Amino acid sequence: MIDLKEVVKIYQTDEVETFALNKLSLKIDQGEFTSIMGPSGCGKSTLLNIIGLIDMPTEGTYQFDGKIVNQFGEKQKADVRKENIGFVFQNFNLLDELPVYDNVELPLIYTSLSAKERKEKVLNVLSKLDIIHRKKHLPKQLSGGQQQRVAIARAIVNHPKILLADEPTGNLDSENGKEVMKILTDLNEEGTTIVMVTHSARDANYGSKIIHLFDGKMITENILKNLNYV
Repeated sequence: MIDLKEVVKIYQTDEVETFALNKLSLKIDQGEFTSIMGPSGCGKSTLLNIIGLIDMPTEGTYQFDGKIVNQFGEKQKADVRKENIGFVFQNFNLLDELPVYDNVELPLIYTSLSAKERKEKVLNVLSKLDIIHRKKHLPKQLSGGQQQRVAIARAIVNHPKILLADEPTGNLDSENGKEVMKILTDLNEEGTTIVMVTHSARDANYGSKIIHLFDGKMITENILKNLNYV
């Protein structure tokens, strides 16, 4: 599903050239739960942004479902994101002025779904994540754990093939963190491919594979579980 070959990402200023990724090659199959670990500044978030088509490699190729997507134009990349990829962030990134229902509906506004179809999808995902009783609340009226549930609901409301999670438990206490990881594990068992950046060894071990980065390179790849990918 995801195939990065010799990917380089360079950030350049007038005086400094920084290699965020340095000839990194990586494959992620459909149905995997891949955890990405490493020290701050090693390239974890850059890698996630490239996989999510938010950023592009300076060199190398990125194939998604067999297509070299780093050659796509902006509209093509946006279409791939919209149809295939969901994002979950450490800081939730909810719109404070919108209630839960509207936050979750946002990704569907840009589809061809009718209002009735959108409503059905939103209510189904809110029920699935046990947050439907908060559908009229604003984000500021929710706990951190509830906000992250809403963020996950928004990320999966359109049934993406891949869920990208950047430190999804970073702003949560241990109990809420466990609940979020249980949600991610359940989604993976249902067939969603998950790529998660984390500093937490405990969270990383929920995955089927752990990749360790250092100075923009993959230094180890540990297979934790043998899964029959579909």
